[in-house]
Amino acid sequence: MSCSLRFALLRAICLGLALCIPLHAQEVECLPPVVLPAPTEANIFSDEQEIYLGDAIAEQIQKDYRIIEDVELTAYLARIGERLAKHLPLTKLHFQFFLVDLPDANAFVIPGGRIYVSRKLVAQSRDEDELAGVISHEMGHLVTHESAIETTRQFKEVLGVTSIGDRRDVFEKYNQLMESAARKPGAFKSRDREKGQMNADQAGFYALVKAGYDPAAMPRFWDRMTETRGKTGGWLSDLFGTTKPEERRLREMLKAMNALPASCIVKRTSTQHQEYTQWQAEVVSYSGLGHRESLHGVISKQQLVPPLRSDISHIRFSPDGRYVLAQDDSGINVLTREPFVPLFRIEAPDANHANFTPDSKTIVFYTNNLRVEYWSVAEEKMTTVKEIVLLKGCIQTELSPDGKLLACLNPKLALDIFDVSNGNLLYEKKEFYVPSYFQLFMLLFALAERTNDDGDAGFDLVEMGFSPDGRYLVAGYEGSVGFGALDAIAEAIDTTTFTKVSLPGSVKRLIAGGFTFTANDRLVGVNMKDFKKSAMVEFPSGTVISVFALRGHLSAPTRGNYLLVSPTMDFPLGVLDLATQTIAVVNKQPALDIFDDVFVAERRNGEIGLYRIEKNQLLHTAILSNFTLGRLYASEMSRDMNWLAISGRSRGAVWNLKKGSGVLNLRGFRGAYLSDDGFFFADFPKYETVERNIPKFNLTTGDAVQGPEITAKRARQLGPYLVAIKTAKPNVKENEFVSLDKNVIVEVSEASNMKSLWSKTFPKEAPRVWVAPVEGTVALRWNVADDAAKADIKADSRLNAQLARMKEKEGDYYIQVLDARTGIMLGKLLIETGKGSFRISDVWADGDWVIVTDTLNRVLVYSLSTGELKGRAFGEFAITSKTSGLLCVENESGQLVVYDLNTMEKRDQFVFSNAISMARFSEDGKKLFVLTSNQNAYVLDVSSLARASGPAR
Repeated sequence: MSCSLRFALLRAICLGLALCIPLHAQEVECLPPVVLPAPTEANIFSDEQEIYLGDAIAEQIQKDYRIIEDVELTAYLARIGERLAKHLPLTKLHFQFFLVDLPDANAFVIPGGRIYVSRKLVAQSRDEDELAGVISHEMGHLVTHESAIETTRQFKEVLGVTSIGDRRDVFEKYNQLMESAARKPGAFKSRDREKGQMNADQAGFYALVKAGYDPAAMPRFWDRMTETRGKTGGWLSDLFGTTKPEERRLREMLKAMNALPASCIVKRTSTQHQEYTQWQAEVVSYSGLGHRESLHGVISKQQLVPPLRSDISHIRFSPDGRYVLAQDDSGINVLTREPFVPLFRIEAPDANHANFTPDSKTIVFYTNNLRVEYWSVAEEKMTTVKEIVLLKGCIQTELSPDGKLLACLNPKLALDIFDVSNGNLLYEKKEFYVPSYFQLFMLLFALAERTNDDGDAGFDLVEMGFSPDGRYLVAGYEGSVGFGALDAIAEAIDTTTFTKVSLPGSVKRLIAGGFTFTANDRLVGVNMKDFKKSAMVEFPSGTVISVFALRGHLSAPTRGNYLLVSPTMDFPLGVLDLATQTIAVVNKQPALDIFDDVFVAERRNGEIGLYRIEKNQLLHTAILSNFTLGRLYASEMSRDMNWLAISGRSRGAVWNLKKGSGVLNLRGFRGAYLSDDGFFFADFPKYETVERNIPKFNLTTGDAVQGPEITAKRARQLGPYLVAIKTAKPNVKENEFVSLDKNVIVEVSEASNMKSLWSKTFPKEAPRVWVAPVEGTVALRWNVADDAAKADIKADSRLNAQLARMKEKEGDYYIQVLDARTGIMLGKLLIETGKGSFRISDVWADGDWVIVTDTLNRVLVYSLSTGELKGRAFGEFAITSKTSGLLCVENESGQLVVYDLNTMEKRDQFVFSNAISMARFSEDGKKLFVLTSNQNAYVLDVSSLARASGPAR
């Protein structure tokens, strides 16, 4: 299913909008302002069944949101809800309230009583009454059973279902609905969304008034958040259909409010307002991480010693040279320069690159959700946080050095500047970015790939940056000037007056090619027309200081006559001496900064080094507490669970878990295998003069022997196997580009000695290949419409009959499962996707079970022998144990749910306080190993589950 179709489906079921309401007001006796609307459409869900529906939807979507799990903070929302619920129709729905991080100020509900309120919405509300207005509206959606009625219609139109049963049946029918969405996409279009919103307004408004809240808060907040500016339309605009839905809703809110007697308007006391503002500040500043741990059957828990250090992605000196920040995937370390030691750490897993403010007193950074945090260096704590709410959102953003301004390329391709403190628009250049046809294609592709409306498109459409003092914002790109010709389009804004600065064409060309400020009044850029004529110029006059050849991404050091260029030659980063125009330093890591004659960079062992530029002289080193694991490029465990190997981008290691100690510290590897006889084999990429190979390490002695060179460009080590996909086309030259879409050879070799185990040639369409090293299977996937699949299916009577029973063939898959060691066929399978309602993300086989993860955040379990779909669970990561018949699935971050593979019944649940980096069943299926992102290694006893479940017969 496409992202847009999936979103439309969920939007049709999960209702929400940015409205508001509050708490702690005395109840007043007011007549109901409106009559609650009576449903006119069928609803097959009882209250209990609607709760089941909500449970299913929550399991599917909640992984996409960061839930703020703090009982005290959430309790405030619950108290508001309880006060309102007294004045809503009695139901068996159980209202649950969640604070959640979303990219905009909004709230939404899912059937059965779950209400989600974004942190940004709390931040944007001015008082408790406004927040209460939102919650009352959302509760109005629930008590009018709008979602259940909508789902009833969809069940009938898409599935032909007019009745439902128990919890399991509701989950089954909901999954079938998701799997059939592409067959009838029209069923998921809202029939009268505006009417539903009006009904929720009416039901919520009644509860709001009866609970004693200020009814004026509801239209006030709606007007501000939707930017209707008080417009409500009228009979003329209604007649011509030009009244916007937001304006019509505002009109109805005001009409209901104005019909109330004066006694219904309750003034709030200063004490009540103070309580709200204190809670609001706590919500906005909350920085708790992860779930509350809930474990049982813990056999062992140990910290990996020594820990694997995270890769540093960003390093900066403070402008006064006294401090250094070193940022990794999960946080920011702050160090003093003299002495060169760590000072404190900021946990910030979602932060973009952090920087010191120009006065060196504060560290400022922001997230893709446009949350801006300010941390005092002296106080070692967060002093201010701002949640920016932009109705239109941004495709690309840039924060000023002092954190006061946010530049934004919005979806309408205008260049905007906002005041971070209040979100006000200070400058707008409409239609700034006018893409060429190619750029438009790339833009549409990037937007289609975005699964969250939470920030940048994934690449920069324009070159954009502030001067070091924040006075200038400069943005530019290579734009079309007619008849296919390209020239530089650039804009410079003086942020002290918010006026346009005149630029000569030569400067615009440097900006469009990629630029950086090396001083407040000096700029270096790549000449978009001729890189050999790149230059350093005075800004904004364009007076040329020097001209030289320049390519790559540019950034300026904190202080010094140098330029940081990435990449440089075969290195991630190089330092260009602007005086001599020669490379002074090359760095094997992507992060480095300079202050006068000293530079700071990450060392190979994970330490931070302070160097003198002359002769690369090492002055001091510091060890950071950056232990949180980011992306793992490889992870492996021995069958006896005594040895563990993991690797990040640039560093990897092996531990003896039985002794609780590390045995090998290595550079980063891309595949791993721990053999039963005490050896370790890993795929190390090319490094300097050493070609890519799989060396053999003795785990007892630490000795290593270099392995044979890996020459296949498309090859990957997966446990004991090396899988290579090569062209079957003869006489291919070494550097010749050859498509691997057709006529390919799939070869599986022993990773330990590169001995070929088997190979198969596929003269038609190439299969997608997945290898399950623990289970010892290979899965090959084609579309059923591929010529390579048609002949195989036709020759198999069972598959041919199954294909004939399948409805649309569009998007359906044909799977072959092979023995990984021999290449012998173990079975074949057809997977029906409901006309492409979902796509396969991963597939592997374990005995008779074939496990598929899909793009609907689900784990599907099939029987290889019969082709039957045995069951489903929500989640995007799964492991199995053929011996015990258990399936373990991670859905929400840090949460593992164990299912019985035979019945797909939920058997147990484990909740960790950190994200899960790796999980593995023991060979007998009685123990579960889990490695969390804070490098804690757990072994859990699941023997009772294994005995109860047992393998499939």
